[in-house]
Amino acid sequence: MASTVVLATLGLAGSARAVETVALTTAPNLPALTGITLNGRAQTTTTALNLSLGPFKITSSGTPNIGWNLTVNGNGSAGNSAVFKQFCPSANCGGDSAGYVSGGFTLAADSLSLNTAGATWTSGTTKPTYQCNAVACPIDSGTAVKVVSASSSVATGAWTSSGSASVSLNTPSTLHKLQTGEVYSVNLVWTVNTGP
Repeated sequence: MASTVVLATLGLAGSARAVETVALTTAPNLPALTGITLNGRAQTTTTALNLSLGPFKITSSGTPNIGWNLTVNGNGSAGNSAVFKQFCPSANCGGDSAGYVSGGFTLAADSLSLNTAGATWTSGTTKPTYQCNAVACPIDSGTAVKVVSASSSVATGAWTSSGSASVSLNTPSTLHKLQTGEVYSVNLVWTVNTGP
């Protein structure tokens, strides 16, 4: 099985009382996941994420008074999937049309997790905090998970990720083989919010 992670459009949520403006100026660049050989057993495959080669950037300006955070969740809106689902990336895959296959095979929510234990930032003294260190954060469900948190003591400026992280995919023993050319795919939404 080949797996891909597709990033959706990013949003910015704010507060009318906030004087700090925060934006995700470069989205996290998740890698294509390691392929899986079907063997009739549940498996966990881990793919490295080099944040120095594919950094993401958050820019804040104004007066830091309430902090901010970065969340991620699966996107279940029309034409997308919040969980890994059978997907045809070309015009035709053995009779399936391009896009998510209607009634296609899926993986359970929370099959994909992010571990930020080796992640850091390129500059700054009081830095935002990665939240998925000791325990990896599941990121493929409809529920938003906080990945980065910055208190009001974090200075404004451009925060560029560095170091390393990883994504792990848990697949069940009942994983279905897909038609030639098809993959399991998921859409993720990264959102910057006000508040730590």
